[in-house]
Amino acid sequence: QGYYAGSAKVEAKGLNLSKRHSERERLTPDAHGIVLALVGLPARGKSFISRKVERFLLWRGHRTQVYNVGKYRREAIDPEQSGRSDFFDSSNAAALAAREAAAVAALHDALTFLDEGGNFAILDATNSTVSRRNVIVDTVRSSGRSYPVVFLEAICEDPEVLETNIVGKVLNSPDFEGMSLEAGLTDLKARIAKYEAVYETVQDSEGPYIKLFDLSSKVMANHIYGRLAKSILPFMMAIHIGARPVWLVRAGQGETNPQSPGGSDRLSKLSSAGQSSAAALAEFLRRRENEYWQTTGKPREPMHVLTSTVPRAEAFVRGVAAEFEQTSALNPVDKGALGAGWWDVECPGDVPPWDELKNRHPEFFQEWIGDPLRRRFPGGECYMDVVRRLETVLVEVEMSTRPVLVVSHLSVLQILVAYFKGIRIEDSLQMAIPKGTVVEILPTSGGGFLVEMHSLPAPSASPASSPERCSDEDLALGTSEAPRARKRLSSEVSPSPASA
Repeated sequence: QGYYAGSAKVEAKGLNLSKRHSERERLTPDAHGIVLALVGLPARGKSFISRKVERFLLWRGHRTQVYNVGKYRREAIDPEQSGRSDFFDSSNAAALAAREAAAVAALHDALTFLDEGGNFAILDATNSTVSRRNVIVDTVRSSGRSYPVVFLEAICEDPEVLETNIVGKVLNSPDFEGMSLEAGLTDLKARIAKYEAVYETVQDSEGPYIKLFDLSSKVMANHIYGRLAKSILPFMMAIHIGARPVWLVRAGQGETNPQSPGGSDRLSKLSSAGQSSAAALAEFLRRRENEYWQTTGKPREPMHVLTSTVPRAEAFVRGVAAEFEQTSALNPVDKGALGAGWWDVECPGDVPPWDELKNRHPEFFQEWIGDPLRRRFPGGECYMDVVRRLETVLVEVEMSTRPVLVVSHLSVLQILVAYFKGIRIEDSLQMAIPKGTVVEILPTSGGGFLVEMHSLPAPSASPASSPERCSDEDLALGTSEAPRARKRLSSEVSPSPASA
């Protein structure tokens, strides 16, 4: 007790008056607009990071745009001239002025985007000196804007990662189009040497920053608070350049549980048809895993398996993996009072039953159409609530370096697929994800994903199992009606004004 328990005195001043604490108080509240300025030598993965962060922030519901200064340079001066190493010589006054003009134009467009309601503007450029970074900060402040500037520095010290990045840039950048690989590598390495001669790493005195080393191995942060600390920092700690498959699949069909209130199937067990699907899934994953480990040549590791807490989802993965993690973050969207007795968990259809929702609750449906992401089901969740709880799952999936299996439910999987396909969540709510379909996701070297769907063998019908309950009536859409229902929804669901 006493000294070792800490003082019980309430201090009104003290450290609250320190400069660093004052800076923390200024930066902690979520700003209406933020400039994320990349920093780093060429071929350090800046564009990879920019694309990953943009995809994540858009999925989180933030209006976000990347401004690649190299693109502005190429549009002003042909890459055959502006893409060569001598154009990046600090002693080349004309080229330096052209590069500065491109950087100024990109910053101007980024600030205009924030002025018009954007949330995050990402400046994808080298910004390799203190003076260049000061120009960004001074331009924001001198214009009377209060947007914080946060530097994201990409540092690469791993020779193997660096060589991979350099080869990838030569093969894909417009600057080296028409050049042989050998000539392109020579020119790019000469450009890098010119940048290295003047490069200055970001210092604490320059303000908030996040430094990412070797695209995964280490992260440093300075003055990172608020949503930057809650979302962007954990996400940047998770991303890496490793390639591993991710599989998403809906939980298997369950049996109607007469003891559940209102005919809910939330507690239903896996039906015989669901068990057959689980066996088919296990066989599919066995083949795919074998292909992955044979291709990589790495020591085999157990698959990372995540599932909702719904009993039939848990039962669905037991035949696939001995160890798995259950999380309520993967549970179906809570539809509150509206879904009781007919849409408690999900329906047997490939898309949610929007037509039935419109028929049963027309007033709510019209409100929901106006803002499908943020209009909450009475007493339940809205889709942005689901996005927020899925953020930890997404970060965990991005962080994993081994194959991942996620077993969840229709609306949740639609939202996750929206991230991997880089589409708006509103549009994903019309996306068909049939039972017995595996969504296979493969990371690409550019920071995106290849998304493919694979159908498992259809389980044989069993009279002992009944379909999941969707309605007091027969609401399952027939094969001829389903496309028409999706078309009607497509014409009725309008973009949310607040969405990106």
